[in-house]
Amino acid sequence: MSSKQRETKPSVGGSHRSIQDLFRLDERTIVVTGGGGVVGLEAARSILETGGDVVCLDRQDEPLPEPWKIVEKTAAKHGTKAWYYQCDITKEEDVKRAFASAVSGARFKLRGLLCCAGISGEGPSLDFPIEQLRRIVDINIAGTFLCAQAAAREIQKHGEPGSIVLIASMSGHVYNKGVDTTAYNSSKAAIVQMTRSLAAEWGSRAGIPLIRVNSISPGYINTRMSIGSMSEPGMQELWTSGNMLLRISEAHEYRGAIMYLLSDASSYMTGADMRVDGGHTAW
Repeated sequence: MSSKQRETKPSVGGSHRSIQDLFRLDERTIVVTGGGGVVGLEAARSILETGGDVVCLDRQDEPLPEPWKIVEKTAAKHGTKAWYYQCDITKEEDVKRAFASAVSGARFKLRGLLCCAGISGEGPSLDFPIEQLRRIVDINIAGTFLCAQAAAREIQKHGEPGSIVLIASMSGHVYNKGVDTTAYNSSKAAIVQMTRSLAAEWGSRAGIPLIRVNSISPGYINTRMSIGSMSEPGMQELWTSGNMLLRISEAHEYRGAIMYLLSDASSYMTGADMRVDGGHTAW
């Protein structure tokens, strides 16, 4: 065995655990970036329901009041905890501060990260402002990397295995008919490659506890980000007809995939991209 590799063994007692137990996140802290957005808040609720504590990070000072009330009620019902911290993920010192606050105030060790934070941008490439492209790259790629790095450093400190889930997009695999989003598409393709690369580094190296890294590539979702594009004449019909289920997805439909990848249910899965796109890229 190479000095750069470590022996890996299957999780102890995994074959004897119930299927419900495999999906639980008891005594784990999970950080969710973009934790003030609709997908992040749905994920936060799911983490709390399965026994984990959640730390939500987002760029606004406070989370959206009504969705956050649901998160707090879920935590109270299940005896779990939720925290919210303002964080600009494009700033390294901001990310370090947020993770330090998250860890210091947590009841349990950090065992997982879900990176939902991201922005889009539409416009013809001939005239697309370079500063807008840099902003997309800064948030979608650099910001994701900074958060994954911060989470891995913390997981390395306590030596427990962890799971990192990055939100990519079907747009990292195909072109979106009807909209010009080259910068966004390119940034999400980078997330798919980042997933493979981090999984390789953190899955088999000596001195690093096992950190599984996977990504999810969603299809079109009804969110604030998609409202503008779907308001264009004929756009919603074009998008719905482009997938096999003939509709746009809702944020809650990604809960199952997220929980699968964060939990021990996916213990033999790393470096993979899970497409949850209604069959859009399967034609």
